[in-house]
Amino acid sequence: MKKTLLTILLVLAHLCAVAQTRWQNPLEAGENTIHGRWWNSELKDSYHRLPPRAESQVRKAVWNLSKQSAGLSICFHTNSPSIKVRYKVRGGLNMFHMPSTGVSGLDLYATDAKGQLRWCASRFNLSFKDTINYEFKDITYFTGEELGYDFELFLPLYNEVTWMEIGVPENRELRFIPASKEERPIVVYGTSIAQGACASRTGMAWTNIVHRESGYPVVNLGFSGNALIEEEMFRLMAEIDARLFVLDCLPNMSSERSELIYDRLIKGVSILREHSKAPILLVEHDYANGISSQQVLDWYTNSNHQQRRAYDAMKAKGVKGLYLLPHKELGFTQDYMVEGLHPNDLGMRQYADAYLKKIKKILRR
Repeated sequence: MKKTLLTILLVLAHLCAVAQTRWQNPLEAGENTIHGRWWNSELKDSYHRLPPRAESQVRKAVWNLSKQSAGLSICFHTNSPSIKVRYKVRGGLNMFHMPSTGVSGLDLYATDAKGQLRWCASRFNLSFKDTINYEFKDITYFTGEELGYDFELFLPLYNEVTWMEIGVPENRELRFIPASKEERPIVVYGTSIAQGACASRTGMAWTNIVHRESGYPVVNLGFSGNALIEEEMFRLMAEIDARLFVLDCLPNMSSERSELIYDRLIKGVSILREHSKAPILLVEHDYANGISSQQVLDWYTNSNHQQRRAYDAMKAKGVKGLYLLPHKELGFTQDYMVEGLHPNDLGMRQYADAYLKKIKKILRR
């Protein structure tokens, strides 16, 4: 009887030991733990995208959207086949046309010692409550777990993360990988599409796809409904030692705003050129072939026309390093859209492919 009881106690003790999770807060691991933004030294206590001083420089809507973690990620190394993440957000979990996994969820990718990148999708549990929980299981793939993997965890596209912890078993390694201070990023200033609407999961935002497949860091300055080609944003972007600037604002500049495009683009590009020689890519407004309103189609066409005018004028004045991505090269059809404007996952893939092709040509890589 005593032997049986002892055995039971030993088994229980073993199970308790196995179940122990060591939790770490990424923000406590150093100021460069967060990837995908520029002002890490000023943002070390948050998952925001613009520095605190920007609150007095940009419109309130832009500032509020900058608190959402679109394009941000956390990189770490672990040899644990199980990874847990728990976090809180401030905002609605989903939207009528975008699921919780994209608005408020996470995406995890693993790279093995041979450089093979894989999405961690075979087994995971998630729970969207006051505290959101993700658990990724059996991350062993085909190479075994002894060496472990380098992981990249993509954060919510349309929500503000207020607190987060990442956990692995106590007997496993967990080491955060800081963002490079030398690697020059691609900077994307754009609309809700750049921010990530309407990807079904965070890794499918086209900016995140471009980051993974180009190998370049990408700074996501997509602000839903508020990419108005404003001088304040260009002055902030001019602080970044960028590899490439991408200006994809036209979906927010249609209708009566299209008359502002010409002057604002010329002003904005001149600000960037005062501080940087990095290439600048202007992107036309793409739209599905099935637009059913002639008025809307005219708005979209006119916004592209106004940007083309500005592009031609700047080229004629000798502005160097200026490029254009025409809407025909994006090549959207009705199947790529959620509701005639925002891309679904197929559309995000289409966006990324067009961008990757153009970026390769511009950067000769």
